Amino acid sequence: MLSLTLIAGPASAAVPEVFGLGARWSALAGAGAAVVADGTATYTNPAGLAGVERPQASLGLSGAAARFEPSPPVWWDTDRDGLLTSDDPPLDWQPEMPPAVGLQLALARQIGSRFGIGAVAYVPTSTLIRFRTFEPALPTYPLWENRLNRFVLTAGFGGEIAPGLQLGVAVDLLAKVDVDVVATVEARAAPPDTTGSSQDDLVVDFHTVDLDVKPALAPVVGLQLDLGEWSSALRGLRLGAGYHAPVGLPLVVRADIQANLGLEGVGELDPYVAAVVATSELVLFDHYVPPRLQLGASWEWSDRLLLVADTRFTDWRQFELSVARAADAMVISPLVDVDTWRDGNPVRAELRSVWSLRCGTEVWSPEWDAGRRFRYLRLAGRAGLGLEPSPLVSQGPSTALLDSARVMMTAGMGMETWDPLGLTDGAMRLDVFGQVHVLATSSLPRTSAAPRAGYPVASDRIPVGGRILVAGGQWSFDY
Repeated sequence: MLSLTLIAGPASAAVPEVFGLGARWSALAGAGAAVVADGTATYTNPAGLAGVERPQASLGLSGAAARFEPSPPVWWDTDRDGLLTSDDPPLDWQPEMPPAVGLQLALARQIGSRFGIGAVAYVPTSTLIRFRTFEPALPTYPLWENRLNRFVLTAGFGGEIAPGLQLGVAVDLLAKVDVDVVATVEARAAPPDTTGSSQDDLVVDFHTVDLDVKPALAPVVGLQLDLGEWSSALRGLRLGAGYHAPVGLPLVVRADIQANLGLEGVGELDPYVAAVVATSELVLFDHYVPPRLQLGASWEWSDRLLLVADTRFTDWRQFELSVARAADAMVISPLVDVDTWRDGNPVRAELRSVWSLRCGTEVWSPEWDAGRRFRYLRLAGRAGLGLEPSPLVSQGPSTALLDSARVMMTAGMGMETWDPLGLTDGAMRLDVFGQVHVLATSSLPRTSAAPRAGYPVASDRIPVGGRILVAGGQWSFDY
């Protein structure tokens, strides 16, 4: 039953929270809440949609790969005899982050002179959404295990309600899943017939598998202030704030399994059938997006220089680990009497809320004459830096959760010109970016006098740290 459940399907968030949306903002370390004014604003700060001046569309591709510090071999019941002893060969288990490659599509357009609408989507190229639990006793980076392998779909609108004041709202779409499984397993044992052939038989009959996928929505709200509208001395200075409500992907599996065990032709016993009925409820939670408040400021000088800085508050205290837990179980049988049960995956971990910082700069060249077809050409250089503390505070002795503070270094380039083919009658932009994420080097102490599942065999600690490399590009145009 458990194998079937896992085939149908952690991660705490998705690519937009970690790397940013859009090549321009990703090159600025994901900052820009005060100045973003394209389709990606739908996710980060929908108030920016009020600043859209022409219909816009963009298509991008990004990819990320990680390499963590190697973990030492650990104790495990590798011979699967139900006993953990020094005779069990060590398990060479290495934590990993699946490669995250995805497409980004953003759309935005103005409505009149004071309002705008937009939508943004991120779709992994390998799977729409990846659902997998992890074993908490083995070394695991819970914030990176499955974090980047889910789709993102957000839509919203924004408007200027007063000079220099823009407000916006949007909705981030995820899902919740309920699965019901009803099955019967029949096993019959009988002595060999006259030819010596065995009469044993096993029949597995799944009666129903009911899967319900329901929407789970998280509101996103934001505002932007253009202080230059209020005072000429503050020209170019903008402030912004965006709030993303929590959301996640809960999966509840209810199973009703009946096993009929039969014996016949054994001594003088009549054919005998013993029925065992087992019901259980398995609760999983994945892709948790914590509540997030992002505050930003930007300053722009003469359309040549842009400075952005954002601080982000993320509340991890209600974080749900992607660990399968039994919520209820019952066994009805004439053979055994089971009155109590307990979950075999006890997990105790404390996480905290954290403040992180992201900042960046963008420099544009003058406009160069590029002939009749291209009209003009402008180039841009971008760089950014991000600091992200670890939310993991402590954990129990039965888990090996790994995480550390992270430094993000970003860079990118951009080019803007007029559409040379005349297909859109507007500006066209090509942007590329790269990121390097460095997890601080540390270790998790793990000592035990006797073999213990998940503990190092020849060491007293598990190394923590690693690097994540990200690269991507985007084509955008006005039409």
